[in-house]
Parts: sequence; structure tokens; C-alpha cells
Amino acid sequence: MEPNVDSDPRRSWRFVARPAWIVLAHLAVYAAARVVLYLAWPGDFGELGLAGLRRAAVAGLRFDLSIVAIGLAPAIVALSLPWRFAASARWRDAWAWWGFASLLLGTALLIGDGCYVGLVHRHIGVELAALDEDLDLLIGMAVGEYLPAVLGIGAFGVVAFFLWRTLMRWDARRFGRALSPVWSPLVVALALLVAIRGNVSGKPIGVVDAFESGSVAEGYLTLNGPFSVWHSSRNARPKAVEYMPWKDAVASVRGAVLAPNEKAGDEELPIQRARAPRSGPRPNVMVVLLESWDALAVDAIRGRRGLPPLGLTPRFDALAKEGVLYPRFHAAGQRSMDGFSAVLCGFPTLPGMPYIGRGMEQSRLGFLGELFAREGWSTFFLQGSKRRSFRGNAIAALAGFDVYEGMEDVVEHQGKEPMADWGAWDDDAFAETARLARGAKSPFLGFVFTTSTHPPFQVPTAEFERFAPDEQLHRYWNSIAYADWSLGRFFDGAKRDGWFANTVFVLVADHTSGLSASDGTPASLHHIPCLVIAPGLAPAIDERITSQLDVLPTLVDLAGIARPYAAFGRSLLEPGERGAWCIRGNLVLRVEESGWVLHNTKARLEAKASTAATDLDAIERRLLAFVQVATLALRRNQVYRPEAAMAPSVPVSTMPVR
Repeated sequence: MEPNVDSDPRRSWRFVARPAWIVLAHLAVYAAARVVLYLAWPGDFGELGLAGLRRAAVAGLRFDLSIVAIGLAPAIVALSLPWRFAASARWRDAWAWWGFASLLLGTALLIGDGCYVGLVHRHIGVELAALDEDLDLLIGMAVGEYLPAVLGIGAFGVVAFFLWRTLMRWDARRFGRALSPVWSPLVVALALLVAIRGNVSGKPIGVVDAFESGSVAEGYLTLNGPFSVWHSSRNARPKAVEYMPWKDAVASVRGAVLAPNEKAGDEELPIQRARAPRSGPRPNVMVVLLESWDALAVDAIRGRRGLPPLGLTPRFDALAKEGVLYPRFHAAGQRSMDGFSAVLCGFPTLPGMPYIGRGMEQSRLGFLGELFAREGWSTFFLQGSKRRSFRGNAIAALAGFDVYEGMEDVVEHQGKEPMADWGAWDDDAFAETARLARGAKSPFLGFVFTTSTHPPFQVPTAEFERFAPDEQLHRYWNSIAYADWSLGRFFDGAKRDGWFANTVFVLVADHTSGLSASDGTPASLHHIPCLVIAPGLAPAIDERITSQLDVLPTLVDLAGIARPYAAFGRSLLEPGERGAWCIRGNLVLRVEESGWVLHNTKARLEAKASTAATDLDAIERRLLAFVQVATLALRRNQVYRPEAAMAPSVPVSTMPVR
């Protein structure tokens, strides 16, 4: 028997009624949860005031709508189908109950997340996926400490059930069973795509985009728990990392990173520490992150290895004679985001955990820009790629940089056309960096991320084609030659403009290109150049093993900053033996003078001793201590707490994470 279907085209709009009130019900619950979060934890959000709440509510609507659209997409599409069966009461009611299940699940996550914010001072993320290993602990906490929250979820479910059923009956009486027009699935699909992405063009929104205001508290209030869980878990696979007692792990890590004149905090902030105050002039600081520079593309380093020169880097080689060159320097990872994380906050990308821009920033990290800005430095950040590439705009704001520019700004201010495939030419990006430096209030902190040495390895003119561009390696070498020429022009300008002498420069690559010859060891896959030039720093070559994680502590040292900071490295200027921690996907590597160990966080995969006296077990233990402390500190939000926002410590034993 045919269902009683209203197919009058004048009333075809009625099909939107049910999806509309389902979506609005979700958004109302998410908005209410944000207000409750603001009122429940004044220590985290009270500083924002009503103006901050209003901004977070408006900005948060985009994040709420995105996660709601993800959960409701099947129901909304099903309710828009233009066939007669889709207008039947049974079909429409079934998908309405899908919407109710989505609302109940979202509410449970919002309430649980609200409790978690009070405990860890951030939204829940990837650690939710690890709770299956602590299910007994989770159940015990639910029926004990958080019983009111569980009862609240149950009460909401009962009340919402009756209200939902009432709305469904009202909807059926008021709007009937209108047949959707044939164009409705396409329009609905496009609307869902825009809602899920959070924008019409560019990268889809992620966790880091909530922090574009530069305020951590406002960013947390803008976010919601379900969005954080979804996006963090998509980029992570939690691992069990408890290899030794917490005190032993912390002691091991501190033994590797603490300098003699640094004072550490308690064990619940394992890597936060402060240096002894030091008087003296405050220099400018310029960090140049070089895209895909291999150590063995630099003749100053090749010569130390007995390799013939390539002739690609005469300007870098000349600069190396003015500072301290680190020919055994290592990237913390193999992606630009790994380099961003290591240099900007001294923290590595970890196996099974999200990287920066994809949820890592949910935990409070000690960022370079914020640290220097608090001490009075003006700050700017420039990347040669597009403004939203690598989510650089949001990362720069979160990291405490006052001014941010990308390729579009370089093109506008320099009046030069960009590269065909990637971003601004290095020479133009450096010219814009120099313009920002000249206009910045001194002392300033500048950060520039270059572009031209990114695949497909382009050069602006044939004069830079030292090698025939007939293969990728030759094109890469040509791009290095061009980048080196651009770097030389930048330093010539800095000297000519008078700000070179009072500036600390750190030139370091983000990662290797993957094209240079490997010596067969895992460490060679992380081998990059690093050069430090600073006022009063005698030129030298330091052959010790070092890494990107040492950059932030080095800048704190050279700038004389006594404010607390957090990093998994140690100042390059400190004496003594050193080592490097490197991450390659799910593999972790510890490189020391006496040998190296490669691990998959479950078992040792490879190891090699440099001397007969090498204790590889000890190297492995230091590696596992690093993984344990870094992972658990990130999950527990126990990396960094600035003096102005210190929160009470949370006993480790109460944390349901592994």
C-alpha cells in the first residue's frame, strides 16, 4: 500500500524541518556545555570575562557545527533522499532516533570532558582511546569520584528521550511526510561538507585553529570535547609506555637535559626548569628554519667527513667561520611539523600521539614566542609557504608571535611573483624578514621558515642550475645553491643595516631531504646542519652529538632568560657528553657518542656500540625513560605551567592514562 506522501512542490521545503531541529538541538547542548565549563572552572577561564566567553561562543560555533555534522551526516542525508520510501514515518523516525543517539553520546562526552578539564586543565583527546587498558580504573572512578556526572548523563538521557519523542510527534503533525525534491541530496551533501570542514576553501579546521586568538584559555573554551577526541584520535594510536617507576624515568631525563645552573620543579612538571638570572645586554634573536637542508649538502660539514665539496653552500660555509658549527646535529623527526615542534617548544612528536597542529597543542607547551614575549621581546613569524600551510597562522598565534606573515604577505610587500608550485622564493622571503626586522622594536625575536628547497626543488633562473636538472637529486642540489645565495644576501643586508652585531642567529634545517647518501645508520636519516652565531660567541666546531630539541634551551641561555621554560633538550653551550632523541614514525632512536639504539616502544630493533665498553642496555633505558616521560607528561598536561597560570598539581596516581 502506498504511503500517504505529500509531493506538492510548493511544500517541498518541509523536508528540512526535521534535520533542522535535530541540528539545533545539538548546537544548543554544545553551547550550554561551553557556558557550564566557563562557570565550573573559573581558574581556567575566569580571566576571559564575559567578552572572552562571547568570543569563544561565536568562534566555537564553527567547531560545534563541524563535529555535529560528522555525527549526523548519515541521518541528514537519509532524511533528504527524494524517493517515496524516505518519506515514510518508519524511515524518518528511525533516522530521528539516530539523531537522539548522537545527542546522547555527545552529551556524555561533553560532561566527561568537563570533568577532565577540571582534572588536567585541557580537553580530553587521544588518551580516550587508551582507556580500554584501564577500564576497571575508569569504571571505579565513574561510580566513585564522578558518580554525580554519571547520574547527570542518565538524567539528561531520560528527560531528553521524552522531549525528543514529543518533538518527533510535533514534527509529524506540523510538517507531514513531505517528499524531498530531487536536488536535495546534492545540496545537503555540499552543506555537510562545508560544515565538517569549517570553511569553504583551504585546510579543514583542526584543534590548533581554536587557538588563532593567541589566548590559550580562549582556545580551550572555543573547543569542545567531542571535536578534540575525534581529531586527536584520528592522528594518534596510544601506546603503553610505563617502562619504569616514574621517579626513575624523571631522574634519567633530567640527568640528560638539566644544566648545572638550572633548577627543576617537582616531578609532575618533569622538564620545566629555570636558569640562574644573568645580567647583560638583551640581544635580538633570529631563528632560520631551512626547509630540507641535508648536512651532507653543506661543504663545511662534508669536509669534516672527508667528502669532496659540492660547491653548493659558499655563503653558509663562510658564515660557519663566524659562529659555532654543529656537524653532528640531528632533526627530531622527518617532517616539517616535527621540526616546528622541536624548535618552537623543545618537545618532540611522539609515537602514537598527535603532532602539532593536529592536537598536540591541547596540552600546555612552553613556546618560544610566548617565552620571549613575556620577557619584553617583540616577535614575528614568517613562512614562505601560504599563510595556512602547515597551519602556520594558528601555530604562530599559539606560540606567542605578535606578527605572522605567509607567502601572500611576501608577494604583497615585496611585489614579486611566488614560485609556481609552493610558496615565495627564499630571496623574497628573506627580504620580507629583513623588512620586519628593521621595523621591529628591539630586542626582537624573529622566526623564518624557508620554502625553495621543498619538492619539486625549483630555482628562479638558469644561473642557479649548477647541475643539469635531469634528476631529482640534481634539482635538489640546485635549489640548495639558490637558497644559499639567498641566505648570503640576507646576512649581507643584516650587516649593512646594523642589526647583525646584536643578534643571535640559529640556522637549522627542519628535516633532511631524504635524497643524500645514507651511511646505513638510522641517525643519518636525521643528519642536518646547525649553526649558531651570537655576540661574544667564539667561532668553533662542536663535534658532539646534538639535536633540534637543544635549540630552545640554547636561545634561553644566550638571551639570559631566567623565566621558567620546558624543553627536552639542553643548551648547546653547556659542556659535557650529549645525545640526541629522534622519532621516525613509530620508531624512536637514541644516539650517543658510545652507540645508538633503535626501538619500536615495545622491543629493541637495532643497536650498535661504538666501543667495547658501551652499555647498550643503559642507552636503551635512557631512550625508554624519554618516551615514558614525554608521552605521559603530554597526556597528563604536565609539560609546562607558566608562573602567571600555575595550577595545583594533580597526583599521578589519579590519572587514568597509560
